[in-house]
Amino acid sequence: SSSGSSGNTVAVYLALEDLQLATPAQTLIWLSADDPAATEPNMDVVNEAMSYADNLIDGHLRGRYTLPLPGPVPPLLSDIGVNLARHWLYARRPEGVEVPEAVTRLYKGALDMLGALRDGRVTLGVGAVDAPLPASVRVRSAPRLFGDAELEAY
Repeated sequence: SSSGSSGNTVAVYLALEDLQLATPAQTLIWLSADDPAATEPNMDVVNEAMSYADNLIDGHLRGRYTLPLPGPVPPLLSDIGVNLARHWLYARRPEGVEVPEAVTRLYKGALDMLGALRDGRVTLGVGAVDAPLPASVRVRSAPRLFGDAELEAY
């Protein structure tokens, strides 16, 4: 787990294994290592991608959920984290290298799901902060000038 600039601990939603399952080994090396002859991923870059995903997820969940979430990481958040980190890795490549359409589609889907979680349209079922009840509105008006009998006469 890493620390944000405010000293708050950032929850870890995806593990390296999650990212490796979704990204072929050679692709992960190509996306993270700037040396074309590299045979291993650059773990500093991979960790930065994972940290980016964790921070973005925390930013959307903060206020709606008590962080860190209790228990194991919900699979939905692991999947979102993988899609965010993969897109970050692709986006750091040199200009002119296109991000695959599937990676972009999954990234946009992950952002949409984070918005739904933040807005309460989708829930994780764990660690929810008590959401305020919908606001009620009170209206004060002058006494009625015409009663039901007068209105029915029309």
